[in-house]
Amino acid sequence: MANLHNDNIVALDRAAIKQGGQVQPSNQELPHPSPLPHSGYSVRRSFDDHRHAAAAKFRKALHINESSNLRLGVEAHPILAKDSTPEPCKSRLDHDSSNSEQSTVDRLLHNPIDTIKDKISAQGSHQAAANVATVEISHGQEVELVKAQDRVEQAETNHEKIAAVHQRDWLVKERQNTYVRWTMDRHVTQCRPLPRDAFVRKDRSAFERKTIDEGTVIDWKAYGTHLLQYYAQQYGGQYIGHGSSPPAPTKESIMPNVERIIIASAPFQSLIMAARKVYRWEDPKATLGYLILYVVLLYWDLLLSGMLSAIVYMVMSRQLFGKTIKEVRTDLERTEDQNQTAYTLTEYIEKQGGGSWVEKLQEDLGPWLMIQLCDVADLFEILRNFYEWRVPGRTVATLSIFLLTIVITTFVPTYYLIKSSALGAGMVFFGLFPLASNFPDYRLLASIPRRVFWNIPTHAEWAVKSLQAEGVRYRHDTQTGVSNSANTDYGFYPAHLNKDKGRLIISASSMRFETNIGHRITWSIDYTNIAKLEKLDRVKSKVIPGSGSGKDLRIASSLADDGCDAVLKDMDDRDQAFSQIVGFSEITWQIVW
Repeated sequence: MANLHNDNIVALDRAAIKQGGQVQPSNQELPHPSPLPHSGYSVRRSFDDHRHAAAAKFRKALHINESSNLRLGVEAHPILAKDSTPEPCKSRLDHDSSNSEQSTVDRLLHNPIDTIKDKISAQGSHQAAANVATVEISHGQEVELVKAQDRVEQAETNHEKIAAVHQRDWLVKERQNTYVRWTMDRHVTQCRPLPRDAFVRKDRSAFERKTIDEGTVIDWKAYGTHLLQYYAQQYGGQYIGHGSSPPAPTKESIMPNVERIIIASAPFQSLIMAARKVYRWEDPKATLGYLILYVVLLYWDLLLSGMLSAIVYMVMSRQLFGKTIKEVRTDLERTEDQNQTAYTLTEYIEKQGGGSWVEKLQEDLGPWLMIQLCDVADLFEILRNFYEWRVPGRTVATLSIFLLTIVITTFVPTYYLIKSSALGAGMVFFGLFPLASNFPDYRLLASIPRRVFWNIPTHAEWAVKSLQAEGVRYRHDTQTGVSNSANTDYGFYPAHLNKDKGRLIISASSMRFETNIGHRITWSIDYTNIAKLEKLDRVKSKVIPGSGSGKDLRIASSLADDGCDAVLKDMDDRDQAFSQIVGFSEITWQIVW
């Protein structure tokens, strides 16, 4: 039995594989302990235990032996790694669950339609949570283990302490069974005997054949192939054929590997979040300490050695100290505290209560993710335009940078190159990353690829320049000495402004809205006063169809007068009007999105 005062309980993680290739089982078989107060076990579980005990006494009284038990179908056979844990435990450590039923009732009374929509969406979120972020040891089970350790420490009598230790040890043992069952039941679908054990080395005589002309001939190619296969099986047979028989790709067959990636990468998710906290300077003292350590290691050429030493230290400390109840408690407190940042996806889902976590994650991560996707798309477009010489002068300038880099890397000693690269990486981490993260509007100024491919346009920027070039050519071709080109109208687009139905008229220097009845000019703006052009798409109801396309165009003015802003609704040719405004205006546009 474990030490009564030992906080470092063994096997909080998966048990170690010994030298013989086997996992050492528990030293003793612990029966299910009697539920202690507030242990979280169900009444039904206790009733089942008493029922099984009564059945055992009955069989003993009737002298029913084991073989007859098996014939009668009694569950007397052993079950390896039996999952004896109760139904999903929802215990909490200190904080109430965020998924409150009372709040749901209140929302239902005040906003019934929105609440019903959220509940329908939450059903999909619950299913996704079960598939994507199922953990081996649930939050409730971790809480029960911590509470069991608390009962050990708070026991006043020796009898209470023995009972508490007994239950704690039983929970620890059940963790191993849960690990086994979680993996075998969810992720293992095919097994076969290891081919290495059945692969027999053939004698060279097995590859001999007799011919009339040459006598006995050895097929050296087949013999050599056989030897290669044999030694490959002996050396690494456990890796040959692994993953070679995948099931048909479906949602159900893909999700287990997604689960594995999310769960197994949890420590790396935490490491990334910790690094993010450092480079964002959220704790200036801690970041300054890391910066000083980095400079010292760089100065003494110990940066790589320091990184490897940190890895060795973390791995060795895990073996020497293991995972403690104190660490489990700290993780639980951070998970239940809504004010602290989640460090893993499963922790985030637990914070949200497993209900509408998908929508919440979309709200929190969606804008950042969209910006990253946009930046990646822009980068690939820039690379393509660089390769296709879309702006010859900028392509030449970038090639000059590459040629200079070739010269430097050819003649500068490798030692200085490595040290310069390490210095550059530190400047990026401690200098550029904070700028890009804390001030997203300036992120492209801190982007190394953008500095290299400076002013090489994306496809959108190229399209704007192409439209404006076409507009200049058209104005030049249609301009006469008599007419004033500034008053020339280039397009008429039906639209609705406020409650008036009319058309948007685009001219050489301005645009205006003219009503169909009375031909009144209710709104106008010069191109030089435009602050922003934006396409708006209103969601049209499919159940109750109505007139109008739902395509709107918002034109914001840089003037202080609010009346200069306009939202032109139901423009069937909105995209064309947008392009016409951009093309005929002689101003420099920036692509905002």
